[in-house]
Amino acid sequence: MRTSIPTKRPYIGPTPKFWRPKLAATQCLDAKIIHWDLIGRFTDGSATTGDLWDWIETGYTYSQIMRLQTEDGTEFTPEAVAAMSEQLDIYASVIARFRTTGRVGFSGPELCVAKAAAHIMDGLIDIDRHGIAVKAAYWSLVQMDRIRALGGKAMRAAA
Repeated sequence: MRTSIPTKRPYIGPTPKFWRPKLAATQCLDAKIIHWDLIGRFTDGSATTGDLWDWIETGYTYSQIMRLQTEDGTEFTPEAVAAMSEQLDIYASVIARFRTTGRVGFSGPELCVAKAAAHIMDGLIDIDRHGIAVKAAYWSLVQMDRIRALGGKAMRAAA
């Protein structure tokens, strides 16, 4: 016979950041493989419009990881910050080339920027904590939905 009355616990807010899990090692490895695979596709000529969108989303996700890590107290070198910033800065030229040629790829300098950023991304995913990578991924999805709604017409026109 049951002697206690079940009670409903009140909602006390989101889980404290220290209880949020970091990514599993396999998830970190998958993330590294994904951004290096995208660079490989851009350089071997097999990249598609979908790969271009994925590359942009990856850059936004990792730049958000860096921002959130900074807010959480992580300090980054000026070179690391510059590498991520430069990645975001080359989006316009890569998209412009795609619009005019229909080709998804890098120029030589853009490839150097993308590789430098990918190395920083590897480090960012390795230091993930407090669910920051997951939070950044959700933020990035929202940003990409906005970009697709606003600017997708121009990219589709070149396809």
